[in-house]
Amino acid sequence: MREIVENIIEKLDYFEIECEELKKDAYDELDRNEFPDNQYLWATIRNMVELLEQYTA
Repeated sequence: MREIVENIIEKLDYFEIECEELKKDAYDELDRNEFPDNQYLWATIRNMVELLEQYTA
């Protein structure tokens, strides 16, 4: 899960998309539980990906 989050954050940084709160939430959730059963982490990932989609679409 950590690789997925870091990859998405790398892309957000590349496109200079400001979402510091989402990045912080993602890292906080990784510290709590980085296993695939973490629904809050998946929701955070989805929000970050939606930002990327809006920017690149």
